[in-house]
Amino acid sequence: MRTIGADAQTASLGATYLYWFLPGLAQFAMVAMGSALRGTGMVQPTMVVQGLTVILNIVLAPVLIAGWGSGHPLGVAGAGLASTIAIAFGVALLAMYFYKLEKYVRPHPSMWAPRLKLWVRMLNIGLPAGREFALMFAYMAIIFWIIRSLGAAAQAGFGVGSRVMQAIFLPAMAVAFATAPIVGQNFGAQRPDRVRTTFRSAALMTCVVMLSLTLVCQFESARLIHPFSVEPGVVAVGAQFLIIISWNFVANGLIFTCSSTFQGLGNTWPSLASSASRLVTFVGPAIWLSRQPWFQLRYLWYLSIATIAVQAMTSLLLVRRELQHRLMPDPMHPS
Repeated sequence: MRTIGADAQTASLGATYLYWFLPGLAQFAMVAMGSALRGTGMVQPTMVVQGLTVILNIVLAPVLIAGWGSGHPLGVAGAGLASTIAIAFGVALLAMYFYKLEKYVRPHPSMWAPRLKLWVRMLNIGLPAGREFALMFAYMAIIFWIIRSLGAAAQAGFGVGSRVMQAIFLPAMAVAFATAPIVGQNFGAQRPDRVRTTFRSAALMTCVVMLSLTLVCQFESARLIHPFSVEPGVVAVGAQFLIIISWNFVANGLIFTCSSTFQGLGNTWPSLASSASRLVTFVGPAIWLSRQPWFQLRYLWYLSIATIAVQAMTSLLLVRRELQHRLMPDPMHPS
């Protein structure tokens, strides 16, 4: 936090938030259960539970942060605690569904013995995906580090804007999450025509959703930021971020679809390569821009649009290569 914080107070508050959020890493239990359900084609329970955790977090935030109703505001610590409580609720709720209602995937103690070959297969698929998250962290950390000289308002505006962006991505993410199990099931059933149809349909749906979200951000960006901050500087930075960055929403939708397709095909290394291409094309130019006397914050967002476009094209080319390599020729759509 001292490395990327705009000042000592920002770093201290960030550390306080992380201390109270750390118990929320129990969300990986929810991720594991949700992944098992998603593998069977059941995506609705996980999405419903995640939606409920978001709602609970929204309800708890003003109570714990500002002390609404309780008269005991906790500030930044309350923000972390609200997330932790919401995540704990989600884990408990999904576990209840998993054990009480789910019929196809159930825990069986007789199958708990280590199966090393299966672990290796899981790691071969999971490690690249995990490294993608590491690259995402690096990308965000670099931006915070670059803009720390612009003050806490700039960092707060970017932070709020990026979180709003993640929230409005949920409809497209829902489509992307559903793509992987459908691709995987049809790939295992040796139905290449259905694999290709699934990819095309998912890509089209995510593009339509993302185009709609782009229009929302173009005309209502300030209104999306206002519920989270009334500081003029924060609102200005967050709104500008959404207006500019929304032009890469469609490209992001294609990237989500490609990543899920790679998961369904059982090879996530191309997705990692695509993410790495973005980091490589962003870091050097971003640092160079930040050191120029004419540098302005919006130049980073323009650069991000360009690098996302490169990543989307890279992902599409890698998906095409993967489909050609792993699937039999489709007579209706020859390559």
